[in-house]
Amino acid sequence: MAPAFFMHYIGSEKDRKTVLNANIAKDLARSCGFDLCGITAPEVIPDAVERFDRWLAEGNHAAMDWLVSSRDRRVNPRELLPNVRSVIMLGVNYYNPNTKHIPSGFGRVSRYARGRDYHKVLGRMIKHFINKAQQAQGARTEDDFFWWVDYGAFLEREYARAAGVGYIGKNTMLINRDYASWVFLAEVLTSVDLQADDSSVVDHGSCGECTLCIDACPTEAISEETGVDSRRCISYLTIERPREIPEEHARRMGSMVFGCDICQEVCPHTSRSQLTRHRDFLPEAGVGEFVDCHRVLTMTTREQFLDLTAGTPLTRPRLENLQRNARIVLDNQRRDEDS
Repeated sequence: MAPAFFMHYIGSEKDRKTVLNANIAKDLARSCGFDLCGITAPEVIPDAVERFDRWLAEGNHAAMDWLVSSRDRRVNPRELLPNVRSVIMLGVNYYNPNTKHIPSGFGRVSRYARGRDYHKVLGRMIKHFINKAQQAQGARTEDDFFWWVDYGAFLEREYARAAGVGYIGKNTMLINRDYASWVFLAEVLTSVDLQADDSSVVDHGSCGECTLCIDACPTEAISEETGVDSRRCISYLTIERPREIPEEHARRMGSMVFGCDICQEVCPHTSRSQLTRHRDFLPEAGVGEFVDCHRVLTMTTREQFLDLTAGTPLTRPRLENLQRNARIVLDNQRRDEDS
């Protein structure tokens, strides 16, 4: 579960000839480092809105109240950019493999958070993309583009599906035929009219009768009817939950100190995983695959915390919650050693 987002407005000029087209936009996206690019219309997706409203009504957002307060702009792109005519969905593969053995006293970090903060990395890539798109338009503009990284502004996985970038699995992850579910998403709304992709012509596979992700979730957070219940999800518990984690869930966290990849790891589509070509997302660029729980517990200042986490997603839970997670990991490891 990715915890934050960046957004920005760039550029607008009325009644000028459009030079940018869908093929040029995709070529520009690739030249800026994006692995995936799809285009769709900015229309409200009724089925997606219905599912989202039901998910909220059932309390599956847990303490993430901002999902409720920002509901209207999440379901309608025109709430974000009134003159929007196209939605450009961009994707980057971040996959890196696990080592088999978890060192005693260390907690494992979810793959997406091991390197540099993807919000900032993708933000720079988007700015580069938009600059090139503006040049293709033949003019610098002031408000033709609205962009952000991650889930912050709207139902990005639904629009990625509509753009042909992937399909949404039972674990609610977007699954792509080339990169499985190991994909960061970024979005650009634009007033430029671009031809939308036909999502039906790209076969990303399907879940079918498979329930491996549902069966493998240690805290039983996934169901076919609900999707993911954040109140039980290890990613939510270790990153977003502001209070102590209930013991029944803490005991099932194993050695996960930040995030969780289990529902992605067991997915049959993950056999298509490819090592990311983006060095910023490799473990050596950030905190790495493991965090020393004893080191975390000896920290007493924000400076010590930032010395470990600055520039990475691990700043999100703050020191006290990362220490909470570290204590749980050590307790679980001691329990396993004693059994």
